Amino acid sequence: MEVFQLIGIALLTAVAVIILRPHKPEIAMIVSLAGGLMVLFLFVETLSGVIGGFSQIATQTGVPITLFSALLRIIGIGYLTEFAANICEDSGNQSLAHKVVIGGKILILVMAIPIVTSLIDIIVGVLP
Repeated sequence: MEVFQLIGIALLTAVAVIILRPHKPEIAMIVSLAGGLMVLFLFVETLSGVIGGFSQIATQTGVPITLFSALLRIIGIGYLTEFAANICEDSGNQSLAHKVVIGGKILILVMAIPIVTSLIDIIVGVLP
C-alpha cells in the first residue's frame, strides 16, 4: 500500500536528517530534499489517474478542456509552492518561504482569471 511506502520514506528520511544535521548540515539538507522528491515521485502514477479523471469529466460535461487544464495547473502550483516553501523553512529561511508562498498565490490568481471569465460567460448565457 502506498501509505506504508509514504510513511517508510518519511520516517527514514527524518531519522537520517536527525542523525546528520549536527555533524553535516549540508548533507542533511540534501537527504531531506531527496526524501521529499521520493515521496513526490511515489504519487506520480496516482496523479496521472486523477488527470485522466478530470479529462473524462471535461469530455462528458462539454466544458472546455482548457478550463480543467487551468484548474490542474493551479492545483499543481499550490502543491509545488508549498513543497518549495517547506524546503526553505527546513533550511532556516522563513522569510524566503513566505515570499515563495506569496509568489505562488499571485500565480494562482493570474491563472484563475480565465476560469472566472468563463464562469461569468456561462452565467450571462443562462440569464434571460
